[in-house]
Amino acid sequence: MLTSFDPLLIGIAIIVLVVGLSRLRGSWSMGQDDDRPGDWKGLLGYLFGHKKILKTGSSGIAHILLFWGVLFPLIVGILSQFAFTMPLMLAGLLSFAGDILGIAVLAGVVFFLIRRLRIKGPEAPGRVVFPVLLLLIIVLSGFFAEGTRLTITEPAVRWPTPAGWIFAAFLPSSPVLMQLMVRVHFFAVLLFLCTLPFTFMRHLVIGPLNVYYRRRGPRGELRQVTLDKGPVGARGVEDLTWKQLLDAQACVSCGRCEENCPAFISGKPLSPRKVIREVRKQMENPTPKLLENAITGDEMWACTTCMACVEECPVYVEPMDKLIDMRRFQVMGRGMLPQEARPMIRDLEIYGDVNGKGLAHKEDWALNQGVPHISRKSLNAEILLWVGCSGAFHPRYGETTRALVRILKAGQVSFGILGKEELCCGDSARRLGDEERFLELARKNIASFNKYHVKKIVCLCPHGFNTLKNEYPALGGDFEVIHATQFVMELIDQKRISLKYPVAKKMAIHDPCYLGRVNTIYEPLRALAGSVPGIDLKELNRNREQAFCCGGGGGRMWLHENVGDKINHLRAREISENGVELVGTACPYCLTMLEDGINSLEMEKPPGVMDMIEIVDASLGRVY
Repeated sequence: MLTSFDPLLIGIAIIVLVVGLSRLRGSWSMGQDDDRPGDWKGLLGYLFGHKKILKTGSSGIAHILLFWGVLFPLIVGILSQFAFTMPLMLAGLLSFAGDILGIAVLAGVVFFLIRRLRIKGPEAPGRVVFPVLLLLIIVLSGFFAEGTRLTITEPAVRWPTPAGWIFAAFLPSSPVLMQLMVRVHFFAVLLFLCTLPFTFMRHLVIGPLNVYYRRRGPRGELRQVTLDKGPVGARGVEDLTWKQLLDAQACVSCGRCEENCPAFISGKPLSPRKVIREVRKQMENPTPKLLENAITGDEMWACTTCMACVEECPVYVEPMDKLIDMRRFQVMGRGMLPQEARPMIRDLEIYGDVNGKGLAHKEDWALNQGVPHISRKSLNAEILLWVGCSGAFHPRYGETTRALVRILKAGQVSFGILGKEELCCGDSARRLGDEERFLELARKNIASFNKYHVKKIVCLCPHGFNTLKNEYPALGGDFEVIHATQFVMELIDQKRISLKYPVAKKMAIHDPCYLGRVNTIYEPLRALAGSVPGIDLKELNRNREQAFCCGGGGGRMWLHENVGDKINHLRAREISENGVELVGTACPYCLTMLEDGINSLEMEKPPGVMDMIEIVDASLGRVY
């Protein structure tokens, strides 16, 4: 039913669509180079599996209805243009499936329209509601046209078009109405195509593109920067990479990042969604595109780098890395590190550890423990035990370190330590933006590893584990890194240690962010709990990928928390409501923050907090 002018209108719509998408491409092309290989296999799995999107619950179901409800008729329509005869039964089945999926599309559109009207997002209403209304008009006009056609033609076989007959029951037999609905449908489709690049519907194109170029390397590895090539970090959007700018265009403002961000939930000024929105606004801003004019210091320093926003985003947008690059510029370019973090950085510079104790005391924790230095020639060490700043200097976590030593000895593991040659891994310095301090520490540690031909390292702290495993290789580190919970579970599986003594406790597990979301290590903690006699494991409501942060990561361990609720107090309340006697974790920051949070509740019988290594040690016979 095309008129003579319709091909011209279609051509104009396509030109507007292409020009709009080209403008979008130009907006992210201003970014810095970033070697991001694409991933067709991952993209196809994402599109047809919808696994990531289905995590969003009802929104995910509505989205998959829309996806298949649009894709299926499109495929059938394309096939129908080819000259071949289709069996009547097959044609009827395809028509029936298309009709049912059309209803699914209608349900999905209505769901998203109601959701967008109820939940006020930061996007301008026209950019969000208008395209959804257009979709509603497209679907309804299509059904009205089909229903009117059926009332006119009255085909004998009705089952292939059940939805069409439902609409036909309420429509007159009017060729004029049918023609009107066809034209409304046609113009609505053209208008949708023309406006797509300028509304949040751009995610139909940009979203899959962002998935195609998503991070494929370790999630815990920050972007490498070169100190001798001008300012470090991001002052303006041009200092971000093109992929970081593509992130900003891909965001659909669904709010999943906010719903799971511990800083936002606890009342801090940080909103991951706002960060991405401000980046996009600066990209579209004709005046100087300065991030510091759009994102405040309070927002920037509130991030715990817990990766909850990255984990939850359905299109793999990463707000956290923009904040890290902003921190880098403020610290390296402006010297504007928060006052309370400066003593820690100074201690790193002078003493090589975050506690300011000095290398002379690095082995104090090991007094009377019989722990050998890795340099001992007769040792033939199976592993290097990376102790870390907390493991060496924190009074409470020193107990965990000694517990691990007892376990290693029980398993007859040959191991050694660097002792006074072990510097801080540099995690806190890097997450706070001091790239220079991190590089200095990392290179010295790598030199020590190479000096003693270290090939396998066991870490207690997830932050040290992540840094050594994911960030040192880019600087020349060549060794295997394993977390203590993984290694101890291997000892149990190999029957090198036997857990005999029961720990009769109802226990929950708090997943450390840098072990769980950052490095996808969840099972060893639960396997250890399952290996200890007497443990009755009761999961917290927010666990594994959805685990709530303790509040100590991203350098926040060294910063004051003066705004809103304390993050560790929120987690402690959740633990107390679970009715457990014990919380097992696997991180010095989590241990410290949870103990502080639980103590703040002033409960009559507060749950205890132990590292999983200590729980295993207790099952070996150690009394706690």
